[in-house]
Amino acid sequence: MAELHELAPTELRPGEDRITRFIAELEAVSGTAARTGGDGLAGAVLAALESVGARRVALAADLGGAREAIAGHLREAGLEVAMYEDVASDRSVSRNLDATVTGCIAAVAATGSILTGGASGRAGALIAPTHVCVVEEGRILDGLLAILRLAATSGASAMALQSGPSRTADIEKTLILGMHGPKHVHCILLDGVLG
Repeated sequence: MAELHELAPTELRPGEDRITRFIAELEAVSGTAARTGGDGLAGAVLAALESVGARRVALAADLGGAREAIAGHLREAGLEVAMYEDVASDRSVSRNLDATVTGCIAAVAATGSILTGGASGRAGALIAPTHVCVVEEGRILDGLLAILRLAATSGASAMALQSGPSRTADIEKTLILGMHGPKHVHCILLDGVLG
């Protein structure tokens, strides 16, 4: 009988590097990635936001202890920063966000996907034109089967599995990015933990 990795492209192959595969798969679906250590996290978030011209940003609580440092760095650079939970229910504010910055529950190396939710709910990753997701490298799982098992046993109900920017080709079979979610998805792979 064939091994799972031979049958399913959604699984990591034996000996394949999780980080390298995650980045390649994310880029294949029009996402972008950068790697950093804890000292460079705030700068990496700022660089990602500046690359798309984002000025109004909300930071999710799942950024943990890094959230305040990131907020301070972004404010020093002149960005308008809000805490996601403070603006999530105010549509007049949340609809004008340029970006959200969240953590993630887990990521899938073999598909370049991220599983978000928890403190930011499903909408935290989907509400703004740009989503910057901080992915702790230790949260990158090999394949889709592992993340589905995690989701099924987590007890959480408000999660989103996202593979790059939102896309549709409903109208005249023309691909449009950002129709039902973010147009830009940038993952910052953190060598460490958010704290």
